[in-house]
Amino acid sequence: MSKNTLLLFAWLLLILAACNQFDELQELDSISYEAEYALPLADTRISLRDILKNFEENATISISPEGLITFNYRGDVIAQTSDDIFESINKSLPPLIPIISPYMALPFSSPDGLEIDLLNLKGGSLVYYFENRKPHAINVRVTFPQVTKNGLPLTYQHNMPAYSGSGNPPVATNLLLPTALAGYQIAAQNDSIYVRYEAIAPNGMQDTLSNFLIRLQDLSFSYAEGYFGNFLYKGSRDTIRVDFFDNWIRGDVYFEEPRITLNVENAFGIPTRSVVKILDVITVRGQILPLESPYVTSGIDFPYPAMNEVGQVKTGTFSFTKQNSNIDIILGAGPVAIDYDVDAITNPDSDNRIRGFISESSYYKVNLEVELPLFGKAAGFIVMDTLDINFGRYTDVDDVEFKLVTDNQVPLDVAIQAYFIDNQGNKIDSLLDAPRRLVKAAPVNAQGNATGETRQITFADFKGDRFARLREHAQQIVLVSEFSTINNGTTSVRVLSSQGVRIRLGAKLGVRRKRE
Repeated sequence: MSKNTLLLFAWLLLILAACNQFDELQELDSISYEAEYALPLADTRISLRDILKNFEENATISISPEGLITFNYRGDVIAQTSDDIFESINKSLPPLIPIISPYMALPFSSPDGLEIDLLNLKGGSLVYYFENRKPHAINVRVTFPQVTKNGLPLTYQHNMPAYSGSGNPPVATNLLLPTALAGYQIAAQNDSIYVRYEAIAPNGMQDTLSNFLIRLQDLSFSYAEGYFGNFLYKGSRDTIRVDFFDNWIRGDVYFEEPRITLNVENAFGIPTRSVVKILDVITVRGQILPLESPYVTSGIDFPYPAMNEVGQVKTGTFSFTKQNSNIDIILGAGPVAIDYDVDAITNPDSDNRIRGFISESSYYKVNLEVELPLFGKAAGFIVMDTLDINFGRYTDVDDVEFKLVTDNQVPLDVAIQAYFIDNQGNKIDSLLDAPRRLVKAAPVNAQGNATGETRQITFADFKGDRFARLREHAQQIVLVSEFSTINNGTTSVRVLSSQGVRIRLGAKLGVRRKRE
Protein backbone atom coordinates (compact mmCIF):
# COMPACT_ATOMS: atom_id res chain seq x y z
CA MET A 1 0.00 0.00 0.00
CA SER A 2 1.44 3.37 -0.97
CA LYS A 3 2.11 6.16 1.46
CA ASN A 4 -0.71 8.21 -0.08
CA THR A 5 -3.20 5.44 0.55
CA LEU A 6 -1.91 5.19 4.09
CA LEU A 7 -2.51 8.90 4.58
CA LEU A 8 -6.08 8.39 3.48
CA PHE A 9 -6.67 6.26 6.53
CA ALA A 10 -4.78 8.68 8.71
CA TRP A 11 -7.20 11.30 7.48
CA LEU A 12 -10.09 9.23 8.78
CA LEU A 13 -8.73 9.67 12.28
CA LEU A 14 -7.57 13.25 12.05
CA ILE A 15 -10.49 14.86 10.23
CA LEU A 16 -11.82 15.81 13.64
CA ALA A 17 -9.13 18.45 14.01
CA ALA A 18 -10.11 20.11 10.73
CA CYS A 19 -13.88 20.33 11.26
CA ASN A 20 -15.41 23.73 11.81
CA GLN A 21 -18.38 22.34 13.71
CA PHE A 22 -16.35 22.43 16.92
CA ASP A 23 -15.90 26.16 16.54
CA GLU A 24 -19.57 26.59 17.40
CA LEU A 25 -18.84 25.39 20.93
CA GLN A 26 -16.59 28.38 21.49
CA GLU A 27 -19.66 30.65 21.27
CA LEU A 28 -21.61 28.96 24.11
CA ASP A 29 -22.62 31.18 27.03
CA SER A 30 -20.88 30.55 30.34
CA ILE A 31 -23.82 28.93 32.11
CA SER A 32 -24.30 25.73 33.99
CA TYR A 33 -25.51 22.89 31.76
CA GLU A 34 -24.99 19.31 30.72
CA ALA A 35 -25.56 18.53 27.06
CA GLU A 36 -24.64 16.13 24.29
CA TYR A 37 -24.20 17.17 20.69
CA ALA A 38 -24.25 14.77 17.75
CA LEU A 39 -22.22 16.27 14.90
CA PRO A 40 -21.80 14.83 11.42
CA LEU A 41 -18.16 15.49 10.62
CA ALA A 42 -17.76 13.98 7.18
CA ASP A 43 -19.61 12.10 4.48
CA THR A 44 -17.44 11.65 1.43
CA ARG A 45 -16.23 9.11 -1.07
CA ILE A 46 -12.57 9.01 -2.05
CA SER A 47 -11.44 6.87 -4.98
CA LEU A 48 -7.91 5.66 -5.55
CA ARG A 49 -7.90 7.71 -8.76
CA ASP A 50 -8.45 10.87 -6.67
CA ILE A 51 -5.52 9.98 -4.43
CA LEU A 52 -3.23 9.26 -7.37
CA LYS A 53 -3.84 12.73 -8.86
CA ASN A 54 -1.66 14.12 -6.07
CA PHE A 55 0.90 11.36 -6.12
CA GLU A 56 4.33 12.91 -5.56
CA GLU A 57 6.47 9.94 -4.66
CA ASN A 58 9.50 8.50 -6.45
CA ALA A 59 7.35 6.45 -8.83
CA THR A 60 5.13 7.21 -11.77
CA ILE A 61 1.68 5.69 -12.00
CA SER A 62 0.12 3.93 -14.94
CA ILE A 63 -3.42 2.65 -15.16
CA SER A 64 -4.39 -0.12 -17.55
CA PRO A 65 -7.59 0.06 -19.64
CA GLU A 66 -9.16 -2.21 -17.01
CA GLY A 67 -8.12 0.24 -14.28
CA LEU A 68 -5.31 -1.83 -12.71
CA ILE A 69 -2.83 0.46 -10.93
CA THR A 70 0.88 -0.05 -11.55
CA PHE A 71 3.78 1.68 -9.78
CA ASN A 72 6.68 2.31 -12.16
CA TYR A 73 10.28 3.06 -11.14
CA ARG A 74 12.80 3.94 -13.84
CA GLY A 75 16.55 4.46 -14.23
CA ASP A 76 19.00 4.92 -17.11
CA VAL A 77 21.30 1.96 -17.76
CA ILE A 78 23.64 2.90 -20.59
CA ALA A 79 23.80 5.43 -23.39
CA GLN A 80 26.22 5.51 -26.32
CA THR A 81 26.74 7.89 -29.24
CA SER A 82 28.70 7.46 -32.44
CA ASP A 83 31.50 9.63 -31.04
CA ASP A 84 32.74 6.81 -28.83
CA ILE A 85 32.86 4.24 -31.61
CA PHE A 86 34.41 6.68 -34.07
CA GLU A 87 37.04 7.38 -31.44
CA SER A 88 37.90 3.68 -31.41
CA ILE A 89 38.47 3.90 -35.19
CA ASN A 90 40.80 6.84 -34.65
CA LYS A 91 42.74 4.94 -32.02
CA SER A 92 43.19 2.00 -34.38
CA LEU A 93 45.29 4.15 -36.72
CA PRO A 94 49.01 4.46 -35.94
CA PRO A 95 50.04 8.10 -35.42
CA LEU A 96 52.83 7.89 -38.01
CA ILE A 97 52.89 5.45 -40.92
CA PRO A 98 56.17 4.75 -42.75
CA ILE A 99 55.74 4.00 -46.48
CA ILE A 100 58.35 1.39 -47.34
CA SER A 101 57.31 0.39 -50.86
CA PRO A 102 55.78 2.04 -53.93
CA TYR A 103 52.47 0.22 -53.38
CA MET A 104 51.54 -0.39 -49.80
CA ALA A 105 48.49 -0.97 -47.64
CA LEU A 106 47.93 1.39 -44.74
CA PRO A 107 46.64 -0.61 -41.78
CA PHE A 108 42.94 -0.01 -41.21
CA SER A 109 42.09 -2.68 -38.70
CA SER A 110 42.85 -3.29 -35.05
CA PRO A 111 43.57 -6.16 -32.66
CA ASP A 112 39.98 -5.75 -31.39
CA GLY A 113 38.75 -6.96 -34.77
CA LEU A 114 37.91 -3.59 -36.31
CA GLU A 115 37.59 -3.89 -40.11
CA ILE A 116 36.54 -0.78 -42.03
CA ASP A 117 34.88 -1.01 -45.45
CA LEU A 118 33.73 2.58 -45.94
CA LEU A 119 34.24 5.92 -44.21
CA ASN A 120 32.78 9.33 -44.95
CA LEU A 121 34.97 11.99 -43.40
CA LYS A 122 33.75 15.29 -42.02
CA GLY A 123 37.06 16.41 -40.53
CA GLY A 124 40.69 15.60 -39.99
CA SER A 125 43.88 16.07 -41.99
CA LEU A 126 46.63 14.20 -43.82
CA VAL A 127 50.30 15.17 -43.64
CA TYR A 128 53.01 13.61 -45.83
CA TYR A 129 56.80 13.91 -45.91
CA PHE A 130 59.36 12.32 -48.22
CA GLU A 131 62.91 12.97 -49.39
CA ASN A 132 64.90 12.53 -52.61
CA ARG A 133 68.38 11.18 -51.86
CA LYS A 134 69.11 10.30 -55.51
CA PRO A 135 71.81 12.17 -57.49
CA HIS A 136 69.20 12.93 -60.14
CA ALA A 137 65.88 14.71 -60.22
CA ILE A 138 62.68 12.68 -59.92
CA ASN A 139 59.07 13.32 -60.80
CA VAL A 140 56.82 12.10 -57.96
CA ARG A 141 53.11 11.27 -58.08
CA VAL A 142 51.43 10.00 -54.87
CA THR A 143 47.90 8.57 -55.09
CA PHE A 144 45.43 7.23 -52.55
CA PRO A 145 43.09 5.24 -54.81
CA GLN A 146 40.48 4.53 -52.10
CA VAL A 147 40.40 8.11 -50.76
CA THR A 148 38.15 10.06 -53.10
CA LYS A 149 36.22 13.32 -53.29
CA ASN A 150 33.64 13.88 -56.00
CA GLY A 151 34.83 10.63 -57.53
CA LEU A 152 38.47 11.73 -57.82
CA PRO A 153 41.28 10.09 -55.80
CA LEU A 154 43.48 12.12 -53.48
CA THR A 155 46.68 12.82 -55.45
CA TYR A 156 49.92 14.79 -54.95
CA GLN A 157 52.45 15.75 -57.65
CA HIS A 158 56.02 16.98 -57.07
CA ASN A 159 59.10 17.59 -59.19
CA MET A 160 62.09 17.13 -56.89
CA PRO A 161 65.61 18.26 -57.72
CA ALA A 162 68.66 16.01 -57.42
CA TYR A 163 70.47 15.54 -54.13
CA SER A 164 73.96 17.02 -54.03
CA GLY A 165 75.23 14.38 -51.65
CA SER A 166 75.77 16.70 -48.71
CA GLY A 167 73.55 18.67 -46.39
CA ASN A 168 69.81 18.18 -46.27
CA PRO A 169 68.23 16.34 -49.19
CA PRO A 170 65.30 17.86 -51.14
CA VAL A 171 62.03 17.43 -49.29
CA ALA A 172 58.36 17.40 -50.35
CA THR A 173 55.81 17.95 -47.58
CA ASN A 174 52.52 19.65 -46.77
CA LEU A 175 53.39 19.98 -43.10
CA LEU A 176 52.61 23.70 -43.07
CA LEU A 177 49.35 23.24 -44.95
CA PRO A 178 47.93 19.78 -44.19
CA THR A 179 45.27 18.39 -46.51
CA ALA A 180 41.80 18.87 -45.05
CA LEU A 181 39.91 15.57 -45.39
CA ALA A 182 36.37 16.84 -44.85
CA GLY A 183 34.18 15.62 -47.68
CA TYR A 184 36.43 12.70 -48.62
CA GLN A 185 35.28 9.11 -48.71
CA ILE A 186 37.48 6.16 -47.89
CA ALA A 187 36.50 2.87 -49.48
CA ALA A 188 38.80 0.27 -47.96
CA GLN A 189 39.97 -2.76 -49.90
CA ASN A 190 40.69 -5.93 -47.93
CA ASP A 191 40.49 -3.89 -44.72
CA SER A 192 43.21 -1.53 -45.95
CA ILE A 193 43.76 1.81 -47.63
CA TYR A 194 46.44 1.62 -50.29
CA VAL A 195 48.96 4.30 -51.14
CA ARG A 196 50.77 4.20 -54.46
CA TYR A 197 53.65 6.39 -55.51
CA GLU A 198 55.59 6.71 -58.72
CA ALA A 199 59.07 8.24 -58.57
CA ILE A 200 60.20 8.55 -62.20
CA ALA A 201 63.84 9.24 -62.98
CA PRO A 202 64.89 11.25 -66.09
CA ASN A 203 65.54 7.97 -67.95
CA GLY A 204 61.91 6.98 -67.39
CA MET A 205 62.71 4.28 -64.86
CA GLN A 206 60.83 3.80 -61.58
CA ASP A 207 62.79 4.99 -58.57
CA THR A 208 62.23 5.06 -54.82
CA LEU A 209 61.78 7.71 -52.13
CA SER A 210 63.47 8.03 -48.76
CA ASN A 211 61.87 8.62 -45.35
CA PHE A 212 58.35 8.60 -46.72
CA LEU A 213 55.96 9.18 -43.80
CA ILE A 214 52.21 9.75 -43.56
CA ARG A 215 50.23 11.01 -40.60
CA LEU A 216 46.44 10.94 -40.32
CA GLN A 217 45.21 13.09 -37.46
CA ASP A 218 41.98 14.28 -35.80
CA LEU A 219 39.74 12.30 -38.11
CA SER A 220 36.02 12.71 -37.64
CA PHE A 221 33.38 10.76 -39.47
CA SER A 222 29.83 11.18 -40.63
CA TYR A 223 29.38 7.55 -41.64
CA ALA A 224 31.19 4.23 -41.43
CA GLU A 225 30.59 0.68 -42.66
CA GLY A 226 32.39 -2.49 -41.73
CA TYR A 227 32.91 -4.91 -38.92
CA PHE A 228 33.38 -2.97 -35.71
CA GLY A 229 34.86 -5.71 -33.57
CA ASN A 230 34.22 -6.68 -29.96
CA PHE A 231 34.14 -3.41 -28.09
CA LEU A 232 32.79 -3.30 -24.57
CA TYR A 233 30.93 -0.10 -23.77
CA LYS A 234 30.54 0.50 -20.09
CA GLY A 235 27.41 1.67 -18.40
CA SER A 236 27.49 3.21 -14.96
CA ARG A 237 26.46 1.58 -11.74
CA ASP A 238 23.31 3.16 -10.35
CA THR A 239 20.36 2.55 -8.05
CA ILE A 240 16.63 2.87 -8.52
CA ARG A 241 14.94 3.72 -5.24
CA VAL A 242 11.62 1.97 -4.61
CA ASP A 243 9.56 3.94 -2.08
CA PHE A 244 6.64 1.51 -1.97
CA PHE A 245 8.01 0.12 1.30
CA ASP A 246 9.14 3.43 2.83
CA ASN A 247 7.04 3.10 5.99
CA TRP A 248 7.23 -0.70 6.27
CA ILE A 249 7.48 -2.29 9.71
CA ARG A 250 6.84 -5.95 8.97
CA GLY A 251 4.68 -8.26 6.90
CA ASP A 252 4.76 -9.75 3.42
CA VAL A 253 3.56 -8.67 0.00
CA TYR A 254 3.45 -10.92 -3.04
CA PHE A 255 3.08 -9.36 -6.50
CA GLU A 256 1.56 -11.69 -9.06
CA GLU A 257 2.96 -9.98 -12.16
CA PRO A 258 6.04 -7.85 -11.33
CA ARG A 259 8.43 -6.96 -14.13
CA ILE A 260 11.88 -5.57 -14.62
CA THR A 261 12.02 -4.34 -18.21
CA LEU A 262 14.94 -3.22 -20.36
CA ASN A 263 13.79 -0.65 -22.92
CA VAL A 264 16.13 -0.20 -25.88
CA GLU A 265 16.44 2.49 -28.56
CA ASN A 266 19.15 1.73 -31.12
CA ALA A 267 20.22 3.56 -34.28
CA PHE A 268 23.54 1.69 -34.62
CA GLY A 269 23.55 -0.88 -37.40
CA ILE A 270 25.66 -3.22 -35.29
CA PRO A 271 24.78 -6.42 -33.40
CA THR A 272 24.95 -5.49 -29.71
CA ARG A 273 24.23 -7.48 -26.56
CA SER A 274 23.80 -6.56 -22.92
CA VAL A 275 26.35 -7.66 -20.34
CA VAL A 276 24.69 -7.73 -16.93
CA LYS A 277 27.31 -7.29 -14.23
CA ILE A 278 24.96 -6.48 -11.34
CA LEU A 279 21.17 -6.65 -11.06
CA ASP A 280 20.30 -6.98 -7.38
CA VAL A 281 17.29 -6.19 -5.24
CA ILE A 282 18.03 -4.59 -1.85
CA THR A 283 15.27 -5.37 0.63
CA VAL A 284 13.83 -3.70 3.70
CA ARG A 285 15.50 -6.44 5.76
CA GLY A 286 18.93 -5.51 4.39
CA GLN A 287 19.19 -8.54 2.11
CA ILE A 288 20.87 -8.36 -1.31
CA LEU A 289 19.02 -10.71 -3.67
CA PRO A 290 20.38 -11.17 -7.22
CA LEU A 291 18.03 -11.49 -10.16
CA GLU A 292 18.51 -14.98 -11.53
CA SER A 293 17.64 -15.77 -15.14
CA PRO A 294 19.21 -17.45 -18.16
CA TYR A 295 18.98 -14.03 -19.84
CA VAL A 296 21.15 -12.46 -17.17
CA THR A 297 23.82 -15.05 -17.99
CA SER A 298 23.51 -15.08 -21.78
CA GLY A 299 22.65 -11.40 -22.29
CA ILE A 300 19.88 -9.70 -24.25
CA ASP A 301 20.33 -8.84 -27.93
CA PHE A 302 19.42 -5.29 -28.93
CA PRO A 303 17.34 -4.76 -32.07
CA TYR A 304 19.32 -2.88 -34.71
CA PRO A 305 18.69 -1.41 -38.19
CA ALA A 306 19.90 -3.25 -41.27
CA MET A 307 22.27 -1.75 -43.85
CA ASN A 308 19.31 -0.50 -45.89
CA GLU A 309 17.75 1.17 -42.82
CA VAL A 310 20.30 3.92 -42.14
CA GLY A 311 18.71 6.67 -40.09
CA GLN A 312 16.05 4.46 -38.54
CA VAL A 313 15.79 3.86 -34.80
CA LYS A 314 14.87 0.37 -33.70
CA THR A 315 13.12 -0.06 -30.38
CA GLY A 316 12.59 -3.13 -28.28
CA THR A 317 11.82 -4.31 -24.79
CA PHE A 318 12.76 -7.33 -22.77
CA SER A 319 10.99 -8.14 -19.53
CA PHE A 320 12.14 -10.33 -16.69
CA THR A 321 8.99 -12.02 -15.39
CA LYS A 322 8.27 -14.87 -13.02
CA GLN A 323 8.21 -17.17 -16.06
CA ASN A 324 11.88 -16.52 -16.90
CA SER A 325 13.41 -15.43 -13.59
CA ASN A 326 13.04 -15.34 -9.82
CA ILE A 327 11.63 -11.80 -9.91
CA ASP A 328 8.42 -12.62 -8.00
CA ILE A 329 10.48 -13.96 -5.10
CA ILE A 330 12.96 -11.10 -4.85
CA LEU A 331 10.41 -8.32 -5.43
CA GLY A 332 8.13 -9.97 -2.89
CA ALA A 333 10.84 -9.58 -0.25
CA GLY A 334 10.20 -5.86 0.23
CA PRO A 335 12.44 -4.05 -2.28
CA VAL A 336 13.72 -0.60 -1.35
CA ALA A 337 16.21 -0.31 -4.23
CA ILE A 338 17.40 -1.98 -7.43
CA ASP A 339 21.20 -1.95 -7.77
CA TYR A 340 22.32 -2.37 -11.38
CA ASP A 341 25.37 -2.17 -13.59
CA VAL A 342 24.86 -3.15 -17.24
CA ASP A 343 27.41 -2.87 -20.07
CA ALA A 344 27.05 -3.59 -23.79
CA ILE A 345 29.32 -5.44 -26.22
CA THR A 346 29.31 -5.13 -30.00
CA ASN A 347 29.40 -8.15 -32.31
CA PRO A 348 29.09 -10.55 -29.37
CA ASP A 349 29.31 -13.62 -31.63
CA SER A 350 32.48 -12.36 -33.37
CA ASP A 351 30.99 -13.04 -36.81
CA ASN A 352 32.86 -10.67 -39.14
CA ARG A 353 30.61 -11.69 -42.02
CA ILE A 354 27.99 -9.41 -40.47
CA ARG A 355 28.86 -5.93 -41.70
CA GLY A 356 27.26 -2.99 -39.97
CA PHE A 357 27.15 0.78 -40.06
CA ILE A 358 27.42 3.84 -37.85
CA SER A 359 26.30 7.35 -38.75
CA GLU A 360 27.08 10.58 -36.92
CA SER A 361 23.49 10.61 -35.60
CA SER A 362 23.63 7.00 -34.38
CA TYR A 363 23.04 6.31 -30.72
CA TYR A 364 21.63 3.72 -28.45
CA LYS A 365 20.25 4.03 -24.98
CA VAL A 366 18.86 1.54 -22.55
CA ASN A 367 16.81 2.21 -19.47
CA LEU A 368 15.52 -0.10 -16.81
CA GLU A 369 11.98 -0.01 -15.45
CA VAL A 370 10.57 -1.76 -12.41
CA GLU A 371 6.83 -2.39 -12.61
CA LEU A 372 4.74 -3.32 -9.58
CA PRO A 373 1.12 -3.87 -10.63
CA LEU A 374 -1.24 -3.86 -7.64
CA PHE A 375 -2.30 -7.42 -8.30
CA GLY A 376 -1.22 -9.72 -5.52
CA LYS A 377 -1.69 -10.49 -1.89
CA ALA A 378 -0.54 -9.07 1.42
CA ALA A 379 -0.47 -10.61 4.88
CA GLY A 380 0.22 -8.59 8.00
CA PHE A 381 1.80 -5.78 6.00
CA ILE A 382 2.36 -3.13 8.66
CA VAL A 383 3.36 0.46 8.04
CA MET A 384 3.77 3.38 10.39
CA ASP A 385 3.55 7.13 10.03
CA THR A 386 3.57 10.11 12.39
CA LEU A 387 1.44 13.24 12.07
CA ASP A 388 1.01 16.40 14.10
CA ILE A 389 -2.27 17.10 15.96
CA ASN A 390 -3.68 19.76 18.27
CA PHE A 391 -6.83 19.39 20.37
CA GLY A 392 -5.94 22.36 22.58
CA ARG A 393 -8.59 24.69 21.22
CA TYR A 394 -11.51 22.43 22.16
CA THR A 395 -11.70 23.63 25.76
CA ASP A 396 -15.48 23.25 26.02
CA VAL A 397 -15.53 19.57 25.08
CA ASP A 398 -15.37 17.04 27.93
CA ASP A 399 -16.31 13.76 26.24
CA VAL A 400 -16.00 12.59 22.65
CA GLU A 401 -17.34 9.43 21.04
CA PHE A 402 -16.45 8.89 17.40
CA LYS A 403 -18.49 6.79 15.00
CA LEU A 404 -16.83 5.75 11.75
CA VAL A 405 -18.77 4.02 8.96
CA THR A 406 -16.81 2.83 5.92
CA ASP A 407 -18.25 1.35 2.73
CA ASN A 408 -15.22 -0.15 1.01
CA GLN A 409 -14.83 -1.24 -2.63
CA VAL A 410 -11.10 -1.98 -2.28
CA PRO A 411 -10.29 -5.66 -1.56
CA LEU A 412 -8.08 -4.78 1.41
CA ASP A 413 -8.66 -5.14 5.15
CA VAL A 414 -7.13 -2.31 7.15
CA ALA A 415 -6.58 -2.69 10.88
CA ILE A 416 -5.46 0.49 12.60
CA GLN A 417 -4.10 1.50 15.96
CA ALA A 418 -3.08 5.04 16.79
CA TYR A 419 -0.98 6.30 19.66
CA PHE A 420 -1.14 9.85 21.01
CA ILE A 421 2.32 11.25 21.84
CA ASP A 422 3.38 14.28 23.89
CA ASN A 423 6.22 16.67 23.00
CA GLN A 424 8.72 14.43 24.82
CA GLY A 425 7.81 11.42 22.73
CA ASN A 426 5.89 9.73 25.56
CA LYS A 427 2.72 7.79 24.83
CA ILE A 428 -0.33 9.39 26.44
CA ASP A 429 -3.06 7.10 25.19
CA SER A 430 -4.15 4.95 22.27
CA LEU A 431 -7.16 5.42 20.04
CA LEU A 432 -8.42 1.87 20.51
CA ASP A 433 -8.07 -0.71 23.24
CA ALA A 434 -6.39 -2.96 20.62
CA PRO A 435 -5.67 -2.77 16.90
CA ARG A 436 -9.00 -3.06 15.16
CA ARG A 437 -10.16 -3.48 11.58
CA LEU A 438 -11.61 -0.12 10.58
CA VAL A 439 -11.95 -0.92 6.89
CA LYS A 440 -13.16 -4.34 5.77
CA ALA A 441 -12.13 -5.79 2.40
CA ALA A 442 -14.59 -5.86 -0.45
CA PRO A 443 -15.55 -9.35 -1.72
CA VAL A 444 -13.74 -10.67 -4.82
CA ASN A 445 -14.32 -13.26 -7.51
CA ALA A 446 -11.96 -16.03 -8.62
CA GLN A 447 -9.95 -13.57 -10.75
CA GLY A 448 -9.30 -11.30 -7.76
CA ASN A 449 -11.67 -8.55 -8.92
CA ALA A 450 -13.87 -6.84 -6.35
CA THR A 451 -17.56 -7.64 -6.82
CA GLY A 452 -19.16 -5.26 -4.33
CA GLU A 453 -18.48 -3.26 -1.20
CA THR A 454 -18.34 -4.03 2.50
CA ARG A 455 -19.53 -1.90 5.41
CA GLN A 456 -17.69 -1.60 8.70
CA ILE A 457 -18.83 0.41 11.76
CA THR A 458 -16.37 1.43 14.48
CA PHE A 459 -16.81 3.36 17.75
CA ALA A 460 -14.12 4.99 19.87
CA ASP A 461 -14.79 7.16 22.91
CA PHE A 462 -12.76 9.50 25.10
CA LYS A 463 -14.39 10.62 28.33
CA GLY A 464 -13.52 12.91 31.20
CA ASP A 465 -9.88 12.97 32.19
CA ARG A 466 -8.91 10.84 29.19
CA PHE A 467 -9.89 13.51 26.67
CA ALA A 468 -8.54 16.25 28.93
CA ARG A 469 -5.10 14.61 28.80
CA LEU A 470 -5.21 14.54 25.02
CA ARG A 471 -6.35 18.13 24.86
CA GLU A 472 -3.54 19.26 27.14
CA HIS A 473 -0.60 17.08 26.07
CA ALA A 474 -1.10 15.37 22.69
CA GLN A 475 1.23 16.77 20.02
CA GLN A 476 1.45 13.90 17.55
CA ILE A 477 -0.37 10.76 16.56
CA VAL A 478 1.58 7.66 15.52
CA LEU A 479 -0.54 5.68 13.10
CA VAL A 480 0.16 1.96 12.78
CA SER A 481 -1.79 0.31 9.97
CA GLU A 482 -1.89 -3.34 9.02
CA PHE A 483 -3.02 -4.24 5.51
CA SER A 484 -4.10 -7.67 4.36
CA THR A 485 -5.90 -8.81 1.29
CA ILE A 486 -9.14 -10.66 1.71
CA ASN A 487 -9.12 -14.06 3.45
CA ASN A 488 -6.24 -13.04 5.73
CA GLY A 489 -3.82 -12.46 2.89
CA THR A 490 -4.27 -15.82 1.17
CA THR A 491 -6.08 -14.49 -1.91
CA SER A 492 -4.53 -12.35 -4.62
CA VAL A 493 -6.60 -9.32 -5.56
CA ARG A 494 -6.55 -6.51 -8.12
CA VAL A 495 -6.53 -2.92 -6.91
CA LEU A 496 -8.23 -0.66 -9.48
CA SER A 497 -8.20 3.10 -9.80
CA SER A 498 -12.00 3.26 -9.80
CA GLN A 499 -12.28 1.58 -6.41
CA GLY A 500 -12.73 3.74 -3.36
CA VAL A 501 -14.07 4.12 0.16
CA ARG A 502 -17.14 6.02 1.33
CA ILE A 503 -16.39 7.56 4.72
CA ARG A 504 -18.94 8.79 7.21
CA LEU A 505 -17.52 10.16 10.41
CA GLY A 506 -19.54 11.56 13.27
CA ALA A 507 -18.91 12.60 16.83
CA LYS A 508 -21.07 12.73 19.94
CA LEU A 509 -19.75 15.51 22.16
CA GLY A 510 -20.37 15.77 25.87
CA VAL A 511 -20.21 19.28 27.40
CA ARG A 512 -20.56 19.68 31.18
CA ARG A 513 -20.21 23.23 32.43
CA LYS A 514 -20.77 24.90 35.83
CA ARG A 515 -22.15 28.41 36.22
CA GLU A 516 -19.29 30.93 36.51
